[in-house]
Amino acid sequence: MASVRAAAGRGTTRGLAPGRVQCNVVILPAAAAAGFGRWCERNPAVAPVLARSAAPGESRLPELGQVDLRTDLPAYRVFEDGREVAVVEDLEELWSDDLVGFAFGCSFSLEEALRREGVPLEYERRGFGGAIYRTSLETVASDGFEAPLVVSMRPLPAAAVDAARRVSERYPQLHGAPVHAGDPAAIGVDLDDPLDAIGAIDVAAGEVPMFWACGVTTQLAIEQARPPRAFTHVSSRMLITELRLEDLAVSGPG
Repeated sequence: MASVRAAAGRGTTRGLAPGRVQCNVVILPAAAAAGFGRWCERNPAVAPVLARSAAPGESRLPELGQVDLRTDLPAYRVFEDGREVAVVEDLEELWSDDLVGFAFGCSFSLEEALRREGVPLEYERRGFGGAIYRTSLETVASDGFEAPLVVSMRPLPAAAVDAARRVSERYPQLHGAPVHAGDPAAIGVDLDDPLDAIGAIDVAAGEVPMFWACGVTTQLAIEQARPPRAFTHVSSRMLITELRLEDLAVSGPG
């Protein structure tokens, strides 16, 4: 994991370690973790949990391989009372015995599934990665956690929309099927106003913008719930696990 983490430290993990599942991460005190877990259950497209700490203070997630939540992310956002106060390289000095970690699937891995199934990702050839947007849709609130739905957008040729949907449906733990395809305004999205510094993607003639639920939604939920402490991955800099993409595919046509 160290070599992958070192490579990821240089920037986005998108495209790194093809075939290995990448994860969003949220770490909370045990007092807030139960409620967050219920919010995840009610919003499975947003936060499809792949692994959770077996007990408070446990930083390893054996379901994902030799993973240590204290050290194996490229960077960590640090929240206090719902407000980001720092970005750090590891949590070795900040970890405590009451912390509970969650890891859930990321659409970076879904992109790899689309590539394998021959879905043309023409935006990559134009030098673009993903873009994320806040929508007018709301998640299902639970235990003080709520947030507007954040989505990732990828423009695909119109002829590939159905194939992309079918492939996505086979990976519910990587956000699954898109929540919308077509007019961005229908879900309150302005394509010229992405949520953060990842940037926007142009939509070429003959392409349809497709939108998938995004794990960054969890960070907005933390801002709303205001737990005394929380830690998350930094957007586009994910936890790279030893889980294989094929381990997550469910039966069905690709």
